[in-house]
Amino acid sequence: MNTLQILTSRPVRRWLAPLGVLGVLALALLFLHRSLGGYDWHALPADLGAIGPVPVTGALAATALSYLAMTGYDALALRYVADLVPQRLPWRRYASASLVATAFGNSLGASAIVGAALRARVYSAWQIPAAAIQRIIGFNLLTLGLGFAVLSGGGVLAHPERASAALHLPEPVVTGLAVAVLAPVVGYLLWSRLGRRPLTVKGHELARPGYGLAVTQVALSTVEVALMAAALWFLLPVGLDVAFVPFVAAFAIATVVGLVSNVPGGVGVFESVLLVLLSSAVDPVALAPALVAFRVVYFLLPLLVAAVLLVALEARRGRDAETGASRSQTVELVGVLTPSVLALIVAGLGVVMLATGEVPGLRAHLPEGSAFAVSLVGITLLLLARGLHRRLREAWVVTRALLFAQVGLSLLLGATVPGLAGLGVLALLAPARGVFHRRSGSFHHPRGLSWTLAATGIVGAALYWHQSAAWGTDGTVLLSVSDQHPASVRVAALLGVVGVLVLGLRLLRPLVPGPRTTRCPEELAKAEEIVSTRGRATSHLAFTGDKRLLFSADGASFLMYQVEGRSWITMGAPVGDPGTFAALLRDFVALAERHDGRPVLYSVGEEHADLYRELGLSLTKLGEEAVVDLTTFAMTGKRYAKMRRWVNINVTAGSEVEILAPEQVTDALMAEMREVSDEWLAERNAKEKRFSLGPFDDEYVRRFPVATVRFEGRLLAFATLWVGQEDGSVAVDLMRQRSGGPANVMNFLFVRIMQWGQEQGMRSFSLGMAPLSGLATGEDATTWDRIGALVFARGEKYYNFQGVRHFKDCFHPTWESRYVVTPKGLAFPTAMVNVATLVGGGVRGLVSR
Repeated sequence: MNTLQILTSRPVRRWLAPLGVLGVLALALLFLHRSLGGYDWHALPADLGAIGPVPVTGALAATALSYLAMTGYDALALRYVADLVPQRLPWRRYASASLVATAFGNSLGASAIVGAALRARVYSAWQIPAAAIQRIIGFNLLTLGLGFAVLSGGGVLAHPERASAALHLPEPVVTGLAVAVLAPVVGYLLWSRLGRRPLTVKGHELARPGYGLAVTQVALSTVEVALMAAALWFLLPVGLDVAFVPFVAAFAIATVVGLVSNVPGGVGVFESVLLVLLSSAVDPVALAPALVAFRVVYFLLPLLVAAVLLVALEARRGRDAETGASRSQTVELVGVLTPSVLALIVAGLGVVMLATGEVPGLRAHLPEGSAFAVSLVGITLLLLARGLHRRLREAWVVTRALLFAQVGLSLLLGATVPGLAGLGVLALLAPARGVFHRRSGSFHHPRGLSWTLAATGIVGAALYWHQSAAWGTDGTVLLSVSDQHPASVRVAALLGVVGVLVLGLRLLRPLVPGPRTTRCPEELAKAEEIVSTRGRATSHLAFTGDKRLLFSADGASFLMYQVEGRSWITMGAPVGDPGTFAALLRDFVALAERHDGRPVLYSVGEEHADLYRELGLSLTKLGEEAVVDLTTFAMTGKRYAKMRRWVNINVTAGSEVEILAPEQVTDALMAEMREVSDEWLAERNAKEKRFSLGPFDDEYVRRFPVATVRFEGRLLAFATLWVGQEDGSVAVDLMRQRSGGPANVMNFLFVRIMQWGQEQGMRSFSLGMAPLSGLATGEDATTWDRIGALVFARGEKYYNFQGVRHFKDCFHPTWESRYVVTPKGLAFPTAMVNVATLVGGGVRGLVSR
């Protein structure tokens, strides 16, 4: 593989993309630092206040009209897909979706992508077909691009001399570029008028819109982008020699570059490009207040409006739930976005308080030395914002308490503006109570409560200690503590931060409901009935005594699972009636999410892959399971010569295999098996595994057939057997062997079990999984695949990966892929740590093996 192929491979591109974004952001910020280095940022509040009511009113009006025009994107898109969406949606429904998606997308950055994802979620909640949603999203993106092309290209053609001076390019070159930008727009209009066939772009077919619809697209998007530019143009300082048309062209180019950069919100990139394009006519320093005001007017204020809309819809949804009314008119996205929007608002306030050490608007009213306490409150608000994002009820309660205190203090000291701001946030939080339905484990466990009280004491002691120490008036307390300050101050700061962090982390700890395991006889009996008729071999893990059980609504199927950290981990796929699996898995995912957990399905096959993906989960390969087909198994021929040799060696030496039914397992045999098991564990300095294998427990072992190997009358090895009635499978669960005896004793035992299974009419025999076997290594391989494949190839020092695969290959199995299913993103590594801890019997068992 040459250098170019390496750089363009999928894993490298995946890592280079975020690094490229960070690089672009760093360059943009460096440019802004140099361009605006002469600006006095302490004068920013005064400069913003000097903009005046008329320009601000014009900017607000332009912003409102721009967002209103964006609702037209959805109106046109719905006309475009009218053949796929027979029902007509009222304007108020898609208008609210457009506002929320645009405002929230602008705040997160990559607004085109985020807005498309949010619209997709809303439209899918309205039962609009997936094909129609894809066309709506594509049509909206096309509409947006048409406006930017018209204004950037048209503006340059109208004033090529200014574009030439700004870009330092000859006028003919600039004119050629403008024509190149406008050509696709003209081509699109001609195709909509004269074309007869749909366009195919990267395998996606674009149906031809009507000519009138295409013209409306171009006009609407041009007006919308122009209004967006007008919002900034109104805020420019009076007296600047900037005509509107060339300004709109520069604005459109800067916005496109910001979008393409993938920097969140285009922050820094948009401003840098705009300053470059306007540098020949405007002093960059003069634009600083206008750029800040534009971010507030066009991005922050619509986000707040969207927050109000979301909370209003949430309140309506709560009323619908109470009255039993239909929720078809309610945006289903509300429950997802409301906590995120409120978390952004609270986090913003926390950042300000942490960085400045003051409550906005109260600096003149607070006593000297209060900055330390305010900074601690800022850290608390950041942690609470995380709790709000995770929909924790306790985070909602504590946030409201802090805001009530802030409002009371503000009004008591006569600071009206911060008091009203706090009341505004409280007004947003109040009707959103229903969204914050998850409970924290901090106050529902004695140990958690003691930690909480201890952390509260630490914070209180730190505040008292700090008040007793000498301190200046520097607001940035926690950002400026150094060796120059007294030791008592440094200790107080450290204690305060540690205490707040402990409190916050305890607050964010999820609450896991109910007992840790299912011991209810009725539930176990119900599970046993399902396993006896519809179970697989591994379904018997439901009776190990270390799992919870979740049944489908009709009781026809169940999942076995356990909670470790934030991971709700199932052992395998559902068991029982396949017709109920979809609903059961949805219930499980909802249950995990309701308790701020992540659903994880461990060691599953590919049978339900489409369902997992439909639930928003992703499959990652763990390895391959060796399964022998007993319907074709035979001890004749060259293929099975090695197996015959194992049998002959052991039979000649005097080894005997006996497979006993559960009722034939006597107390004396159990005592012998216990002795073998203890020796096996002691030789390996190991502990019993849990969750994915059964333990040596008398009650559990007596549930299954037992295969024993005796040599000279002494028990040499044994294995407990799982039998699956649904698929006719047999598998080894607990397997133990003591030292001594002939060679290949366990191989001999496996062969006898396979012969026994064949006699019993079983169809397959599982030899278990070969970890990391069969992972992809090609260009499309994921990072995990590549790491796993490397460990499989080079990790023999730590585990005999290839030896396990080679041993099981001796039985001529079919290799079936096994996966772990997790939410998309970064959940997989954490989930695997939780799985390893769970299988190892906890952290202590994991590290002591």
